[in-house]
Amino acid sequence: MATIRDVAKEAGVSLGTVSRYLNGYTLKKTNMDKIAAAIKKLGFKQNYLAKGLKTKKSHAIGVVVNALTDIFAASIVTSLEELLEKNNYELIIADYKNNIKLLNEKLKFLYSRNVDGIVLFHVEQAVPILKEFRKKKIPVVAVDTPISGFECDTVLLDNYHASVEAVESLYEIGHRQIGIISGGQQGYVGSERLRGYVAAMKKYGIFDHELIASGSSFKDSSYDATLDLLKNSHKITALYSTNYYMTIGAIQAINELNLRIPTDISFIGFDDYDISTVIKPQLTVVAQPVVKIGREIGKIILQKITNPADLNYQTKLFKAKIIWRDSVINKNS
Repeated sequence: MATIRDVAKEAGVSLGTVSRYLNGYTLKKTNMDKIAAAIKKLGFKQNYLAKGLKTKKSHAIGVVVNALTDIFAASIVTSLEELLEKNNYELIIADYKNNIKLLNEKLKFLYSRNVDGIVLFHVEQAVPILKEFRKKKIPVVAVDTPISGFECDTVLLDNYHASVEAVESLYEIGHRQIGIISGGQQGYVGSERLRGYVAAMKKYGIFDHELIASGSSFKDSSYDATLDLLKNSHKITALYSTNYYMTIGAIQAINELNLRIPTDISFIGFDDYDISTVIKPQLTVVAQPVVKIGREIGKIILQKITNPADLNYQTKLFKAKIIWRDSVINKNS
């Protein structure tokens, strides 16, 4: 197995130069290129575990998600990992299954591993162990949901205006009876998307409580909610589903009711994953810039690791965009 000395010899630079390169310092471009080429040629892998025992740094970032099956989190982690790997960091991923006690335990484990940073998905409330990360100046980035009771850098989608744009777009092409399959108001994301829908519907004077179906943000709940909504609100001409899993349930319900998209009902989903282009007709969706979000999280983490005394926390807000496909009909044409 190649060592750091082998890399230095192959690159024709000092051991200290290689060490500084591996620790993220910016060197002369020629030296950096030589070291990178030597690492690739020799297949050098740094022993971060041994290094962490000496320096209390692991060159690892802890990522905590609600569920490992969460397609949104997985897509962001993919782009996050690409950026961090280029900077010699690895990811340790854990899930907490919507259990706050388990969340605290998983964070304790990551704390014991001397992770250099933490990324938290969909955590609504602070847990006690977060105070220990703050004391050690280990950066924490909250994703998709601000953490109540804990100040940190936060990366969010502008969920409110994403829903406003969806409703306005449907209104502009002639739709007035616009239904929504909402995740409800229990969580930040669901409440913001519903709030945007309500605001836009009221703006145009077409708001009606009977056009709203709320449940949890899962397929089965969405399926039931869509069946109830469409059976009781026959005038609906367009339906807006507010997350990926709810879209699956809504489409299943529409099919069982023998309604045709978009002839009988237009449809806008949320999130642009495989189902959007696999099914017929292809779905119009509100798409999140998941690659950009992942990269931004990585940039913030790396910046805070380099400058641990920086206590200026920022909220980075990303905009969604509508990708128009075949599931929406223009009623004005």
